Amino acid sequence: MNDTRLFVLLGKKLNKEASEAELSELEELIRQNAVQPYTLEALQEIWMKKAVEDEPHLEERWERTAQRLNTYIAEPRKRFLPGRIAAAAALTGAIAFAAWFGYRNYNNHPLQASVPPEQDSIITVLNGERKRFVLPDGTQVNLNSGSQLRFHKDFGQQDREIWLNGEAFFDVSKDATHPFHVYTDRMTVKVLGTSFNVKSYNTFENIETTVISGKVEVSLKESKEKKVILLPNEKISLKNNILTKNKADQPISDIQYEVHTVKAANNETIPEEAVWVKEKLAFTDESFDMVALKMERWHNVKFHFANDNLKDLRLNGDFDNVSIEETMHILQMMVHFKYEMTGNNIYIR
Repeated sequence: MNDTRLFVLLGKKLNKEASEAELSELEELIRQNAVQPYTLEALQEIWMKKAVEDEPHLEERWERTAQRLNTYIAEPRKRFLPGRIAAAAALTGAIAFAAWFGYRNYNNHPLQASVPPEQDSIITVLNGERKRFVLPDGTQVNLNSGSQLRFHKDFGQQDREIWLNGEAFFDVSKDATHPFHVYTDRMTVKVLGTSFNVKSYNTFENIETTVISGKVEVSLKESKEKKVILLPNEKISLKNNILTKNKADQPISDIQYEVHTVKAANNETIPEEAVWVKEKLAFTDESFDMVALKMERWHNVKFHFANDNLKDLRLNGDFDNVSIEETMHILQMMVHFKYEMTGNNIYIR
């Protein structure tokens, strides 16, 4: 597989210069070349920055990240279009397309890593489990059920970058020279030293970032120039291309956002969005289908609804080390519904 050819064809496609034969060749090359989407995301971010600021550390970071693809693309990058900014623009578009295609394949078919597996560390938490661990830089992480976290083996030496699918709580070790980045499917969180919670599951739930202490900067993937600063007890919730940040209702060009302030949960010093780190399952005025998603991960069960009306029931709960059987009994007393449990399956009617 010629990796250089792949990026040349991607650039030509995004610049509307590719022939039908080249488009067919491109699609086949992408299918054959299992490029990890999180690495493409990193390359895209670097090139976007290089289009407007030519800093030496960005060049170094580009080469280091490109090496993770086991591809040297410095020469094609320089000669594909005349001028550094033109090349940056072309390859930025190309990488964006590759990231989209990679994510589509990643969600439907397991990808084979295009870099040696020893270069990445992957921590996976199955449904019904939670994990606590410490990253090489001293950052403490709680990883929620049904989540996966990925980082490079040299984490903390050159950069501090995390790729998250699911939910995690971070208590970040301070290091002003190495900002801490968390990449999710639709937003990027940047911090220097703070504690915050990020939720980004591949479901219809909102994608959220909640700040407990310190300050974070959130960037939207759909609109890279949109950045929102979050302070303690503030939360961003992204749904259907809408950015929600508790405090005011103001449009940012084509993206609408409002501002919310979160409060500490009952008998807690942290908001409800983060009480799961204390082994508590909590929800306030949430629909049954949303609660079911949380309970499926928390207890490793599967819900089946007899009709959609049951999904709209509004539920409240605060469960501390309570079994699924006890949880269901309590919810049934609060809201009228019937259920049957067969193994890990729960039928609601």
